[in-house]
Amino acid sequence: MTRALVAFLGVMTLVGITAGAGELDRLPLGSSDLAYSTGSARAGQLYDAQTGKVVTEAEAIDRLAAARVILLGEDHTAIAQKQLQARLVDSLADRAPNLVLGMEFFQRGDDAVLARWTSDELNGDPFLLASDWYDRGGYNWVYYAPVMDEAQRRGLRVVGLNVPREIPRAVSHGGLEGLSPEQRAEVGDVETAGSPQHRYLISRFFGDSVALMPGAWFDRMYAAQCLWDVVMARSILAKLPADGAMVVVVGSGHVAYGLGIARRIHEELARRGEPDIRVATLCPVTAPAPEPGGQPHGHPMGDMGGGGADAGPPAPFARSLADIVAVFADTGGVEVVPRLGLTLEDGDNGTIMVKRAWPDTPSADAGLQKGDRIVDLNGVVPEDIQHLRLALARLRWGDRFDVAAQRDGKAVSAVSLLEPEVTSTEVSVAPGWTVSDLSTFDPSSPEPVTTTGIIPADDARSMRVVSRDGAPKRVEVWDGETLAEVHELDGSGRVVRSIFRSALPGGAVEVCYERAADGKVVSTGRFDRGGKQVGEEVVR
Repeated sequence: MTRALVAFLGVMTLVGITAGAGELDRLPLGSSDLAYSTGSARAGQLYDAQTGKVVTEAEAIDRLAAARVILLGEDHTAIAQKQLQARLVDSLADRAPNLVLGMEFFQRGDDAVLARWTSDELNGDPFLLASDWYDRGGYNWVYYAPVMDEAQRRGLRVVGLNVPREIPRAVSHGGLEGLSPEQRAEVGDVETAGSPQHRYLISRFFGDSVALMPGAWFDRMYAAQCLWDVVMARSILAKLPADGAMVVVVGSGHVAYGLGIARRIHEELARRGEPDIRVATLCPVTAPAPEPGGQPHGHPMGDMGGGGADAGPPAPFARSLADIVAVFADTGGVEVVPRLGLTLEDGDNGTIMVKRAWPDTPSADAGLQKGDRIVDLNGVVPEDIQHLRLALARLRWGDRFDVAAQRDGKAVSAVSLLEPEVTSTEVSVAPGWTVSDLSTFDPSSPEPVTTTGIIPADDARSMRVVSRDGAPKRVEVWDGETLAEVHELDGSGRVVRSIFRSALPGGAVEVCYERAADGKVVSTGRFDRGGKQVGEEVVR
């Protein structure tokens, strides 16, 4: 439940986060009746905190649909959680009259463009451009497409809940006193001393490093978090239909233990002297990784209530965490699309500049630096910074990230091969993945790559087979600590596509193989960094 808020706090404070996710799920906070009671469930299960039992998805819907506001907490880059959200929205639309979908990552003033999404007037890139999705630093749209597509399919009104990021950023730097009169008028009064439990929860997101912070620094960060909760609570109440309900997709840090948005909704209604309403919450937690040979990883909440011995060890959590707790498999930090770690800004005369290449990301691996002027991406000159952000967001694992740039008047080539690094995650190897050294390798061989009988290769130029759930997926070739080549394997373990960090003689950076049924290569195609074929197709 922690990655969303941890990402925000890590970026805003530049300090290490040391508190473990499991610890944050087991704090004795929230409801006094349940705070000291522990529940548990396995990956793929839903748990009803009120009854203390694992429930089916239909039973969870019964619990959630009884509320006027349903807060679906999330980790922003967990695709299985997004798929569950889409199913819940679909089911709630059948149960809740006049259901509205509220979204954390859209702003209060975005409702007009969101209405064009619901009516199917805007889709795809035109919608992302009109809503400034990537210009505001939004996560890859692949994570929010499931729930937004479901809302569009059902014709649900979608509303924005947030304020421009400049407002919480101003608070994180200068406290609430740092807001301009216009910003203060937009957010209203924000109380920061109302919940010692909430302050403690936010402090735990920093782990032990909170003790190293100047007190005023944490005060400002906490005030920014309070502002976010207050703003979204007031937006929910302002846009909640009198005869309907709202389901809200928001980071779990705003939902956990009922101390964030839910508390602020109740307090705001009490302040106004209005009747209280029921708020239901759902938070995700991550189950411990199963032993090798257990349930395959990545199943999107498979049986929802079945679980079973193969699902691995159960995840423990405080029953006060949420009304419904959804347990997901541990991915070891491997996300479904690459996070490039590239921040852009407009330069003079329409140029596009690198503002920052974040450490330990493909942008840093490629060698991009602050102040580089972007010339093209994979051979395509971008129309403007907005379209470049769209193109970057379309990159997937298995692609080449190839940027031509200018630095101090000289041409620079920045290249990285995009593959998930399964051995540098929160665990030694991401659950479900295995890595084996390889001694010899011929990508055109008709024989399948195997992980048996492999002899470790030379450290200077090493090769390894990366497998998932026992099936070889790719061969990686490393020059020291640089990923130089990636060879994708088909279901039989034979190479079907190779990509290279440095161009081959003739300019090719990608080679595709067509094979006969016996595995022999019958033709190859070679392509340059812009996707154009180099030379004639070779038929054997």
